[in-house]
Amino acid sequence: MEITFDRRTVSECLQQSFALPTYQRDYKWEHKHLRELLSDIQEAFFVSYKSTHGRTEVKKYPPYFLGTIITTPGETGAKSIVDGQQRITSLAMLVAYFNKLSKTAPALEISDIEPLLRKKIYGQFAFNIGFDDPRAQLFNLLAEPNDKISSDEDFDDAVEVIPQLDVGSKRIYELYTLIDTFLDSALDDAAKPYFVDYLTQRVYLFEIGVPGEQDGHKVFVTMNDRGLKLSPIDLLKGYLLSAIEDDSRNKIAHTKWNECIRTLRELGSDEDSAFFKTWLRAKYAGSIRGKEKGDKPGDFENIGDGYHRWVADNKDRLGLNNSDDYFNLVTSTIPFFVELYIKIKKAEKQFDEHFSHVYFNGSRDLTLQTMVIAATVKQDDTASDADKKIRAISYYLDYFAAARTINGKENTYDNIRDLVFNIARSVRDKPIADIQVLIEGWIDKFEEKIDTIGNVNFNDLKRQDLLQILARVGHYLEDGAEQTNRVSFPNYIDRRRGTKTFDVEHVLPNKPKEAMADLGANE
Repeated sequence: MEITFDRRTVSECLQQSFALPTYQRDYKWEHKHLRELLSDIQEAFFVSYKSTHGRTEVKKYPPYFLGTIITTPGETGAKSIVDGQQRITSLAMLVAYFNKLSKTAPALEISDIEPLLRKKIYGQFAFNIGFDDPRAQLFNLLAEPNDKISSDEDFDDAVEVIPQLDVGSKRIYELYTLIDTFLDSALDDAAKPYFVDYLTQRVYLFEIGVPGEQDGHKVFVTMNDRGLKLSPIDLLKGYLLSAIEDDSRNKIAHTKWNECIRTLRELGSDEDSAFFKTWLRAKYAGSIRGKEKGDKPGDFENIGDGYHRWVADNKDRLGLNNSDDYFNLVTSTIPFFVELYIKIKKAEKQFDEHFSHVYFNGSRDLTLQTMVIAATVKQDDTASDADKKIRAISYYLDYFAAARTINGKENTYDNIRDLVFNIARSVRDKPIADIQVLIEGWIDKFEEKIDTIGNVNFNDLKRQDLLQILARVGHYLEDGAEQTNRVSFPNYIDRRRGTKTFDVEHVLPNKPKEAMADLGANE
């Protein structure tokens, strides 16, 4: 693999043409990242700056090394950024800020830095970075004075009406509005043109050029420069994609990966990481930490601590022996289980009679349910068999949790983790017939029994546990009576309804005979 290594000033770097691949990380910098960047550069600048200096003195100031970016040749001649999009976009934001300042305050004589951001071609501006149209519209607003914008509210309104502006672009605007607060009070009007010269001519990046995207990902995995720290998701992505050698297949894998992460994040902000932990524990983990003091962590714990490392250390378990295996994992296996994961999570939140026990378990926050279901389902299962497995496992876990509750045992994560993980290992990849036999045997041998429900009273259980049981009883009776105006379990269990909640905790009296007698006496 031939690698080039060039030291470029910010000016030299940004005047190049860059493309942002669709699979690239969206803009994720937070306040602290931009604040630290500006703080570090200003600190380096003020080590040398004196108000008595002429502008040309800046070229003698010690340089500041900002970090490394990784690029690969793009199809249109623009360089594709494999790593460094966050840093490059942030620098473009700063250039836009000072470019606007140079036009609103020409007396400052800030150097012409517009070519670092955009060039006028055929009478229209074209950005050096291949922004999509909404982001390009945003940067035009950031870089150019506008007579129609005379207040912060006007600025907000102008950004708000940009169609299809993504979350990352909105974050860019948010940080842009904070640049003033991140500038040192010592950076007065006299110092600002010097600082812009320093930023563009004495701040350097090292650009690593690689022949192809796969090579870029190999380098990407080993690097974690200043700015936003790479997450396990980023590192797992880099590890898997770097093993897919063919560039065309690499791009297909990029697209599939991006689709999976996007749909998981639509489900919730941390569902992407939760998915990988759940999937790996369900399908591949073989051990869990023992109960004795000093016992070493097992696969279960190691996946939780760093699933990206666990995959790399246990690639044989995942059947990752060649480039085809990695490609199939990213484009077929992971998407299949992402779809299953989302299906289960939605069934936990939205009642569906077809998967009612999934919902019952979700209402008691039995988070390990998804792991056990995923352990059973195989990619070559028919849709019917997969649904049967979902129903069978959720039914057993419902029985398991309800029986424990009725018998005074708590179903907290720590209390049932080992038990549920062992269940997952026992049913992993089993046919539905075998799973049904296992479940029947487990229920017969289970120490806790549902029929002890008659011993339950208001004082023995936590309020939420009692509500869960009685809501189930109410739901069952409504179904059995074919009641047309039924309340149903989701409404019984819902405590967000304010004064419209159903207080079924008080349905059953401690002494039913006396209660009935009292009712008769009052008739």
